[in-house]
Amino acid sequence: MNIFHSLILGAVEGVTEFLPISSTGHLILTSHLLRLSENDVLKTFEISIQFAAILAVAALYWKILSGNFAIIKKIIVGFIPTGILGLLLHSLVKKYLLGSEIVVLWSLFLGGVAILMFERWYAENKAAEGVMVGQISYQQAALVGLFQSIAMIPGVSRSAATILGGLLLGLPRKTAVEFSFLLAVPTMAAATG
Repeated sequence: MNIFHSLILGAVEGVTEFLPISSTGHLILTSHLLRLSENDVLKTFEISIQFAAILAVAALYWKILSGNFAIIKKIIVGFIPTGILGLLLHSLVKKYLLGSEIVVLWSLFLGGVAILMFERWYAENKAAEGVMVGQISYQQAALVGLFQSIAMIPGVSRSAATILGGLLLGLPRKTAVEFSFLLAVPTMAAATG
């Protein structure tokens, strides 16, 4: 891996991290297109650029997070399903799914179709407005965390899974997006740690 590869991968991460299109899936495909072999240097680099994204989210939402223990508890509750399933399924995901360009391509394709279909449905069935991120129930937080678990499949966007999950639970779009970003902090920290 050279400086050119680092710049390309950094740009891909920067563009895709906060969009519902799986930055990890795009990094896997880009690494494949650049003919980079999966080794410790590449993994360490990917972890470091994704860690920078965690810091960006934490900085962006610092005012909401600092001292607001009600939201922090809901973030923890939202992380629990992903944490448990991640521990239970990590070796299976690593053995059968991770590094597979075919899995990533299918996940990206099906995720795109799901977003398009959902947007059509959502336009006709708008959620109730006015629910703020601090008003999410513990049950909603846990269920959004369960949706997030789908993103253990390479190429499935964590943010798309959590946002669509929140919308399906009746959260307003702004609230679903904000909770998705907040839930990213412990999830990405665990995934990169």
